[in-house]
Amino acid sequence: MNSVNAAPDSSFERIMSAVMLAVFWISFTALAGGLILWLTLAAPDAGLITLAGGLLGLILLPLLRVIATLATAAARRDWLMLAATMTVLAILIALTLRDAATLRG
Repeated sequence: MNSVNAAPDSSFERIMSAVMLAVFWISFTALAGGLILWLTLAAPDAGLITLAGGLLGLILLPLLRVIATLATAAARRDWLMLAATMTVLAILIALTLRDAATLRG
């Protein structure tokens, strides 16, 4: 998209995009490899561990996006975006802690 008002990507945004792309492809590869290991019964335990690692990577992607948005908003001094992103992060943490507490009982 070429626009006169579009700001060029900063080096931080380019790095975060590359990291997120790498996490995605590593997760995808881990999921595919884990599924193959699990289905062929060559190493079912290793397959389950690899599948869990791939899922963890996919779960990590939204968290990386929120952290990148926090850093970008702070750098640009966009206080409204920073507050909204911190609220989203607080909700994610609260829901994770709530769900983790229900797993114990």
